[in-house]
Amino acid sequence: MKEIKPLNFFQSVLFFGLSAIIFRICVYNLMPAIQKSRLSDFWAFIISYSLPLTLMIIATFIGLRQEGNTQNWLVRLRLTKISFKKVLLCFGLFVISFLITGLLIPTAKFLATIEIFRPPDFLPDILNPNKTIPGKQLVNFMGVELKGAYWTIPVYFIFLTFFNILGEELWFRGYILPRQELKWGNKTWVFHGLFWCLFHFPIYPWTILYLLPTTLAVSFTAQKFKSTWASYTIHYLGNGILALLPIIMGVIK
Repeated sequence: MKEIKPLNFFQSVLFFGLSAIIFRICVYNLMPAIQKSRLSDFWAFIISYSLPLTLMIIATFIGLRQEGNTQNWLVRLRLTKISFKKVLLCFGLFVISFLITGLLIPTAKFLATIEIFRPPDFLPDILNPNKTIPGKQLVNFMGVELKGAYWTIPVYFIFLTFFNILGEELWFRGYILPRQELKWGNKTWVFHGLFWCLFHFPIYPWTILYLLPTTLAVSFTAQKFKSTWASYTIHYLGNGILALLPIIMGVIK
């Protein structure tokens, strides 16, 4: 593998900032525009979220090409095999971070009541704390009545697995994190976790506090085990429980 260059503070701000701006434009501008067309709100959601995530994947491999590491991309992006023991440790760390996140969820409900942080109405209920009722089963997801709509499960599974999680993990943990390590060493996971948390702010400002335990846990795991699959595991578990599982339960109820 060819040598990679360190990523300093201002470059990190640029990389995370541009990613956040592009994501914000797609969610807050593209999604409402698609919703006004003949496509359903569900597909507006899938398309508007998949676009910036696809751009992250493309940006990752553009970066690898500039480095000359396209032939060694699995090693460079830390996608090598991870041991079963490390997977179990990832599960344990996920449980701890998820429990702490649960304690901080009321902060999202509070921030969402403040006008400048208020979620837009076009976001799905599971992302809007002003609409979500704890303990209530999800029956409608972006205009789709979930009961019996089995097709939504594979569609959302593909979106979550290959766009949502993989897109962020390749770009942030696979490409950016190793370059940040050359600048901040063992403390990189703290800086990276904070950057990734702030990445969500322009999109979901009401989540800024309760996301922090997860962003730090994901970053710590990625650096500790030198594995993007490790951070992928925690990231997938979190998003799966928050979105995919409620959709599945709504479909099969």
